[in-house]
Amino acid sequence: MTPVREELADNADPKLREYHAKMIPGAGDILGVRMPVIRSISKKICGEDWRSFLDEPAAFYEERMLKALVIAGAKMSFDERLGLTKGFVPEIDNWAVCDLFCMEWKMKKGPEGEKLWNYCLELVDTGDEFKMRVSAVMMLSHFLDDEHIDEVLRLMTTKHHNGYYYKMGAAWTLSYCFMRYPDRTEPLLFSDTLDKEIRNKAVQKISDSFRVSKEDKERLKAKKRSL
Repeated sequence: MTPVREELADNADPKLREYHAKMIPGAGDILGVRMPVIRSISKKICGEDWRSFLDEPAAFYEERMLKALVIAGAKMSFDERLGLTKGFVPEIDNWAVCDLFCMEWKMKKGPEGEKLWNYCLELVDTGDEFKMRVSAVMMLSHFLDDEHIDEVLRLMTTKHHNGYYYKMGAAWTLSYCFMRYPDRTEPLLFSDTLDKEIRNKAVQKISDSFRVSKEDKERLKAKKRSL
């Protein structure tokens, strides 16, 4: 047993393991370690020989979470982070690792950011449920700006996959698009190209947000009902 796995096992909680098993389908073997502990371990790894840690196969969900945090946040060049990302994304098979990875990913605006954007464009065209979700959540996390919003909206309303987790990722992204760019987003929420389930979930997420006015929420729900 590696030192990292031993530390994870020492912090395992059977009740949390049962809860995560229900909440995160596809996560594989789970120890049941709380997120603050995982973050603490990841910081220690990032301060040591983190490349050797990444070379070790991940047997447990928590180890994949650690890999996500290390790749997303350890000190390295942009090109190395992107290269490691391309190697790691095929291992992502659940929403929790996907979303943590995308939101923690360190990126600067400019030419480097455009390399990540181009990778997101590749992922959304793969036809793979979780690769497409990575693309959607990366866009939500890093590309809801004036330069990219129109293309984000086009992709989220025209790229289709029957997988539940892609649809929920696209709906989440569209809900944030509405919060930041309501005038550009609203017409596309009710376009013929948008999947019905994505539309319904996006409107639900918008309705649950404290950042959206009551009037806007009621208008969107009325439009959804009219369809």
